[in-house]
Amino acid sequence: MNKLKELRIKYKLTQKELAKNLGVTPDYISQIERGRIPGMETAIKIANFFNTTVDEIFLANNRTKSSQQ
Repeated sequence: MNKLKELRIKYKLTQKELAKNLGVTPDYISQIERGRIPGMETAIKIANFFNTTVDEIFLANNRTKSSQQ
């Protein structure tokens, strides 16, 4: 599962609620959860919102995909 989706579910947020907090659309959150890489500004907003790092959210996804191949 995508790390962003894991965090969103852990915090009991819908895509719509998370999007509102970040100032983006729910569709954009959905795209990120399906593998789209967000712009740096959005990635930083996401990391700050969940009190973690950009690397933890987005590089963890890449490491998981690489180890599965």
